[in-house]
Amino acid sequence: MKRKIHAIYDIILKMIIMEYSNDFLKFIGIEKSIKKVLKTKFITKKGRKLYLDFLCELEDGTLLNIEFQFTDPDSEDLNRFYDYNIFSQTEYDELCETIIISFKTSMYGQKSHKIGKTKTIHPLFFYLGDIDFKEKLNTIENKVENSINLTNIDEISLLLMCLVPKYKNKQEILEKICTICKNERLFNKTKTGIFKAVIGIEIENFVNEKSKQEKLLGELNMTPKQEEMMYEAIDQAVKKSIQLESERQYNTGKKDGIKEGKKEDTVYVTGNTAIDALHTTVQKDYHPHQLDWASD
Repeated sequence: MKRKIHAIYDIILKMIIMEYSNDFLKFIGIEKSIKKVLKTKFITKKGRKLYLDFLCELEDGTLLNIEFQFTDPDSEDLNRFYDYNIFSQTEYDELCETIIISFKTSMYGQKSHKIGKTKTIHPLFFYLGDIDFKEKLNTIENKVENSINLTNIDEISLLLMCLVPKYKNKQEILEKICTICKNERLFNKTKTGIFKAVIGIEIENFVNEKSKQEKLLGELNMTPKQEEMMYEAIDQAVKKSIQLESERQYNTGKKDGIKEGKKEDTVYVTGNTAIDALHTTVQKDYHPHQLDWASD
C-alpha cells in the first residue's frame, strides 16, 4: 500500500517535537516551555472522532495546539481547528491557542479567518518554506569542518529541511546530511537515536532508488535499536493513513445520508458486512493447510 505522504510528515514532526520540545518551540518563535503533553483524541457526543496533531500544556497553564499542514488550510481545515480549540478548552478548562505549521511559503499575512457567519478563528502561522535552509545547511557544514558542536536548533534544521516542497532534490540534501552524521561526536548524544531514525525515515520515503537508499542508510550507521525505531514510526504512518482513509469514508457516508434527508442520529455507516465478519471471526494467523500443495 502506498503511504500517504502527510502521514509520514505528521509522524516525523511529532518525533521532533517530542524529542526537542522547548527548542522546537523556540525554532517556531514561541518563548515558552512545555509543562505536559496532552491527549490528542476527542470523541463528540455524536460519536465523531477528532484527532489533533499535537496538544500540550505550557508553563503558564495555557494550552497550545500545533497542527501540521501540507496544503494551504481551507474552510474545512479551519472548521476542524476551531472544533479542536473548543474541545481542548472544554476538556482542560484553559485557553487554547493554535499554531499552524505550513510546509509552504507564506502567501498572505491574514491573521484571522471567518468560518461561516458566526465563527472566527485566530491561528498563528509558521511557514517552513520561508526559511533559507540551504544557508543553514552551509552554516552547519562550516561548523562541522571546524569541529564545532552543533546546537539543538542546528539538528532541528537538518531534520526539517527535507520536508519543504520547494527543495526538490531531497536526495542531494540527504547525502550532505549523512556526510555530516559521520561526525557524530558533534551531535547531542542524548538525541542521536531519534535524529538518525528521522533521517532514516526521510531516506526511505524521499530517495526512490533502492540501491541509493541502502547506500545512505549504510552511511547513517544506525544501531539495531535506531533501525527498529525508524520502522516502527513508518508502520505508525501506514496505520494512520489507513485510519484517516477510514474516517474520510465514514464521514462521506454520513454526509450522503444526511443529504438524502435522513436524520443524523439515524444514519449508520457500515462497511462490507461479509469482510467485516471475517475480520472479527477468523484468526489472524489462520492458514488452510489443505492448500499447501498449491505452493509446490
